[in-house]
Amino acid sequence: MSDEPVTVERAGERLAYHLLTEAYRDLASVLLSADAKAARSLFHAVEARTADALRAVVAERRDGPASLRIARAVGGQLNELFEGAHGHTGIPASRRVA
Repeated sequence: MSDEPVTVERAGERLAYHLLTEAYRDLASVLLSADAKAARSLFHAVEARTADALRAVVAERRDGPASLRIARAVGGQLNELFEGAHGHTGIPASRRVA
């Protein structure tokens, strides 16, 4: 039974990620249709902030020895989201942290 809170927590994290992913895609679609130039600028800023945060995780070893592996996995997931939501990213987020 002691594993149950972790399972519930992870299920909650998956659901939250799914809901935020859907919201991001919807917002990206609306922004692109309203003002594509401004949307691309905003997307670039979001991607840059993401890359910076992932680099910091690695540089500071926030999650110990697994920091690089975790940052690459998260970067890969977010890169897929960014590509799906607005068609491209500059350099894949998963490679920006290495």
